[in-house]
Amino acid sequence: MIEFLQPGRRFFLVGICGAGMSSLAMLLRSIGMDVRGSDTANDGIEAERLASRGIWVMSEAEAAGVLRHDEVLVRSSAIRPDNAVLLTATRVGTSILHRTDVLSAVAARYFLIAVSGTHGKTTTSGMIGYALARQGFAPTICVGGHIAGFDGAFPPEGTERKQIQGRPTMVLETDESDGSFLKFHPDVAVVTNIDSDHLGAYGGEFANLARAFARFAQQCAERGGLIVGCGDDKETRRIVQALPRHVLYGQEASNQVRLDYDVHSNMANVVREGNVWPFAMERGDEKSYLNAVAACLACEAVGMERRMELLAEHDGTIVLTDHADHPTEIRATLQAVSVRYPGRSLTLVLQPHRFSRVSKCLDEYGPALAGVPRIVLLDIFPAGETMERPEELDQRLRRSVQTAVGKALVPQMPVDQMLDMLRMSAIPGDVVLFVGPGDVNKLGLRYCSLLTSCNAVQYQATVSLEGRSGQENGVW
Repeated sequence: MIEFLQPGRRFFLVGICGAGMSSLAMLLRSIGMDVRGSDTANDGIEAERLASRGIWVMSEAEAAGVLRHDEVLVRSSAIRPDNAVLLTATRVGTSILHRTDVLSAVAARYFLIAVSGTHGKTTTSGMIGYALARQGFAPTICVGGHIAGFDGAFPPEGTERKQIQGRPTMVLETDESDGSFLKFHPDVAVVTNIDSDHLGAYGGEFANLARAFARFAQQCAERGGLIVGCGDDKETRRIVQALPRHVLYGQEASNQVRLDYDVHSNMANVVREGNVWPFAMERGDEKSYLNAVAACLACEAVGMERRMELLAEHDGTIVLTDHADHPTEIRATLQAVSVRYPGRSLTLVLQPHRFSRVSKCLDEYGPALAGVPRIVLLDIFPAGETMERPEELDQRLRRSVQTAVGKALVPQMPVDQMLDMLRMSAIPGDVVLFVGPGDVNKLGLRYCSLLTSCNAVQYQATVSLEGRSGQENGVW
């Protein structure tokens, strides 16, 4: 299939003004393909939008007379066998591919977040795409509808794109109505629900539909991916919880992430691991909140790099988080904080990242931290790396930092004591900055919850999916 994706390849899309086909047309155009197509209605807003991207839309009668044998004709399941353009393609020897075959070949180039389910796919996909776009990932977004703010080609040509595992990101709404979602092997899969719909493609049997969803989720698991599923849906819960990397969300108490929705205020709380976070949407309803939780979990799975993100502002105390993982980046982050919040007292909670990086840059951390009034140094986040006696590297780093910053380095203490110390010492005007690409962000979120609740901390050090080292005694 990849041979069809050489730059300059000619594609002709039948029914090009449909939501799914038009998004594919612009996607193909964005990766250097020559794209045109036809539709029964070729003079509307969608045709104009495509034309603005250099994609010619013609009537089916016109298309039947100009179709070339060296084009690849792309059709969807909605195109009838007696379609005039399709018949012409057969006669002139044009290659014919299903829309999903082409899209799956393109998607193989991306870190793929694929959203499935009988209901809520477009909304959830749009939320994921929007959140990733706001974080600078510039994802490719392919949905069966229009998303406000993404009516043009997205990302725009020439946009610098963050990569995940060496690939740009794609957010894709899949289609179970014809079983075509099984052609995708996502890195993150979302299953919003499984309802008795589109059974015609499954022999009229719900059990066959459920097996298809199970296969879709399994294809994600085979890549080592994460499956996000709505645990309120019985069939989704059964399928998802059987897989090694999964998270269940919903309103029922058994879910790992629970939404507590108040219909009167149209606001909600999200409950996770005993922590409660308020959650509010400007516009939405109960279902939209559930979709938003799914979107947040999918984005979390991506491991979005955080750049000077405001976590909370409470009684004059500012809580920030940032991804910086190298001494040079840490120095730049500290400078940015001093510019944004001049004259404020800063507490830095730093989680160094990877044994290999710390070993190479051991003596650079201390100078980078010089001048910070108070520093909490966490154990090194391994990010999948292993080494013998990692605690020795932690202590070498601590001694090096101590030499550079002196009494600014807070003594080691249990996590709960450290969090409570930060809470009790917080005064208006303080800035607390959590830095590192590991799971230190979770610690920042827990601190925000503690700061706003004013309760004594009840925190147990959690083990990340990639594992921790040197923290069996709960001491950082």
